Amino acid sequence: MPVIHTPLGPVRGKTSDGYDVFRGIRYAQPPTGELRFKPPVPVESWSDEYDAMQYGPSAAQPPPEVDENAAMQLPPEPTSEDCLFLNVYTPAADDGTRPVLFWIHGGGYVTGSGRHYNGRLFARDHNVVVVTINYRMGAIGFMHVGHLESDLDESVNNGILDQICALEWTRDNIVAFGGDPNNVLIFGESAGGTSTAMILGCPRAEGLFHKAVVHSPHVDIIPVGDGHTNYTNRCIERLGGDPLKDGMETLRNAGIEELVALNAPDPKAAATAGLGLRSPDSVSFSPAIDGNLIPRPIADTIRSRGQSNVPFLGGGCRHEGTLFANIVGSTEYTEQEAIDLFQREGFDGRRAMAAYEQFAPASTPRQKLVYALTDTMFRNSMVRILDAAAESGGTCWSWMCTFENDQSDDQLRATHAMELSFLWDWISFPGFVTAAGPNPPSDLGAAMRQYWANFAHTGRPSAEGEPEWTPYSIPDRSVLILDAERRVEIGFDDAVRQFWFE
Repeated sequence: MPVIHTPLGPVRGKTSDGYDVFRGIRYAQPPTGELRFKPPVPVESWSDEYDAMQYGPSAAQPPPEVDENAAMQLPPEPTSEDCLFLNVYTPAADDGTRPVLFWIHGGGYVTGSGRHYNGRLFARDHNVVVVTINYRMGAIGFMHVGHLESDLDESVNNGILDQICALEWTRDNIVAFGGDPNNVLIFGESAGGTSTAMILGCPRAEGLFHKAVVHSPHVDIIPVGDGHTNYTNRCIERLGGDPLKDGMETLRNAGIEELVALNAPDPKAAATAGLGLRSPDSVSFSPAIDGNLIPRPIADTIRSRGQSNVPFLGGGCRHEGTLFANIVGSTEYTEQEAIDLFQREGFDGRRAMAAYEQFAPASTPRQKLVYALTDTMFRNSMVRILDAAAESGGTCWSWMCTFENDQSDDQLRATHAMELSFLWDWISFPGFVTAAGPNPPSDLGAAMRQYWANFAHTGRPSAEGEPEWTPYSIPDRSVLILDAERRVEIGFDDAVRQFWFE
């Protein structure tokens, strides 16, 4: 069992098959009591040996619903409001200067943790150091309370501040684990992909990372405004308080279980079918443009930097919307009803239906709406970021996971988070339910890890025996297709991109 000496104090970890792992290292003080809703406070040093043999508790979140038919399901885990811990996987805690891969988990800002992303294969096979983190979620991570206390005007992005605090910990301590603080790659998926993009667009985080991989972001975020104030005030009312009299007191005195319960739909809010677009009327626990930490839309910041942007890879899955099909409603649509829904959301309904007929010939009207969720919720955000970088002189690459399992009755297709089953080798672990199906390609994960790791090492994504991945540029927009066989395509799914952007 290795014991290393960090600037904060000695840490004991565990040696496994070809790598060392250090679990549950505290990177910030417990965000409880008076620190609830406040920015993270860095951890203080210690003198006794820190036991990093077990994972720290994950952020407070609802318990997972056990569903044997679920498309994806992670094992249950212990949770706590005291959750600001990270884990480090390294080939050896020596004087090596290895690239650092810093992973930010997804889960819609209300579920997930760093413990389910085992960095052993990256560390053992690719000579990199992997850091996975927890961060505050739900009400304590992404609720705007600045209208209640002016010094909390960044509270809507507390989870992002936690991630930046963990990056600062990495900068200051990763040398002791054999990592190079001057070669840090940030990456994450869904809420973690959005967080990665947020950090890309955060001036305060510049210099803490040097490359990025953005998976399935939803960064068409809105500025803090009346919608956020109204949403918070309604949460206070749900807790039994009065936002005009005792709003902050109600939030501070609430039990963590009560705050977690706010993740459930508001019983007074009517659910309406839509396309998952953000608006002041659909605020939830998620990051926002606060005018300070996040000064403006992410694509605008990337465009303004131009060649100063760090190189990044960006992509997602071809049918991400299928995991969120309930957003468009559960009933079947006629052609006209689907057209009308597009029209209500501000788009040319007939043109949209024609574009998605090209995308999925003979699909039903509801299926076309579900496929559109891929773009409204994820892909359009990614295209905006890629285009902003490419048009202003930045360097980036685009990818798309198109793998579909071979179960004929599976409507998920290449659904949201499909690539994670391969990247993190979930397909080899008992207890994980994934959408990869019974016969996943055995070499897709290895190819992805090699592309990602070589990008960390050299600044260019490459993999032996795999296609040469050409950078993303306008108008070619080359895309690396991640499937049982990898290939590079020009103008992939252009019909739907042209509908949304041209």
